[in-house]
Amino acid sequence: MNARVKDGARAAGFMAALSITLITCIAALSLATAGRVKRNAALFLQKAVMEVAGETVPDNPDAVAEWFSASVKPDPPESPNMYRVYGDDKSIPRALVYKRDAQGLWGSITAVVGFDPMRQTFLETRFIEHNETPGLGARISEEWFTRQTAGKTGPFKLVPEGTGSPAPTEIDAVTGATVTSSAVRDMLNKLLQEIKETQP
Repeated sequence: MNARVKDGARAAGFMAALSITLITCIAALSLATAGRVKRNAALFLQKAVMEVAGETVPDNPDAVAEWFSASVKPDPPESPNMYRVYGDDKSIPRALVYKRDAQGLWGSITAVVGFDPMRQTFLETRFIEHNETPGLGARISEEWFTRQTAGKTGPFKLVPEGTGSPAPTEIDAVTGATVTSSAVRDMLNKLLQEIKETQP
């Protein structure tokens, strides 16, 4: 076997050993942090539900979990897509919070949307997961956008950003993010139709 073949075999062996070592380290790290990642995702969802229900979110994660446990009933319990939020009166929910998905420009957008069952109006919206373009579609997470559904009835149509329309059926689009804005509008309108079909 000539020197060139031996050098090639050594390099290939080294690369294989290095790859196996790195893959093992990454797999171990993923397993070690899986529980923490799951807890953080649950906390993020709980905070979003709390925010759209109109509650002030405390800094202490344990206080968030305690509030959620005492005031929120997930429906269905095993894999919820709706959360009934109760105040002092545990017989009637003061807010319904829906977890819904939409197809954005670069993938799925996951949101929690609040609804006031007594007034039949939307509350605020929070986006808990998306891959939209920074500076464009990702602006759906900005406060001006997430708060504009509050007190409105829908069904929604988009108006240009900056309009700030008080009309109960209008929300501002994000400039330069037509696909993302339309996806959010369609998600809200589909949810409204579901609510109308399921409520007495």
